[in-house]
Amino acid sequence: MIADVLGWIGACLGLAISLPQVILVVRTGSTHGLSLVTWVITLGTGLAWTGHGIKLAEQPQIWPNIVTWIATCTILYYLHRNGRFRSWKVVLPGLALGIGLICIDNFISATAFGACVIFPQAFGILKQGIALMRAPLVTGVSPMAWVLQVTNQGVWLTWALLSREPGIGISAAVSLVCGAFVLTWRILRMKGLGPISEWPSTKAREARKAQKAQKAQKVPLTS
Repeated sequence: MIADVLGWIGACLGLAISLPQVILVVRTGSTHGLSLVTWVITLGTGLAWTGHGIKLAEQPQIWPNIVTWIATCTILYYLHRNGRFRSWKVVLPGLALGIGLICIDNFISATAFGACVIFPQAFGILKQGIALMRAPLVTGVSPMAWVLQVTNQGVWLTWALLSREPGIGISAAVSLVCGAFVLTWRILRMKGLGPISEWPSTKAREARKAQKAQKAQKVPLTS
């Protein structure tokens, strides 16, 4: 009973997760701070999780992931419109990833699926965190989307523990940690922290590299 309630709470959160990000991008047209790699990977993992939900006949997993997949296509469209990539061939690795994960889920096991899906999923989330660390502007990244993401992963982790579903449990636990990393950086950027290229330690390190390069150019060649 509790697991069913949590499943539907997770489904509602899953339906809501993409809305703040999509609304922000559509309303402002800004994709500043968004990681292209993250959204290409999300295209694949969203497809894979939809397939996993269909396999388990779990409606709370199917519809949120369909919505996420549609939202991901919308974000990719705006990234393309803003010149972040030229050819739509860039999304092919994401689609191939999704198909490969579906094959693992259906022909090996749910545990193998959970173990495999977490690597690209975690990598994609961490890439978004790194983008927040490096991007001069991050106005295209919705803080509320990541608040919902972290909350949702916590709900699904609890559901997985109650339902003894290892595939979802593994994925939710790792995604929760990675999502917290992204949310932390988005909050720090909101509070006025600049990109790492503007940090005093980074500037000092770059200055030392420049000095060493300058000295190396001044060293006379010996015959």
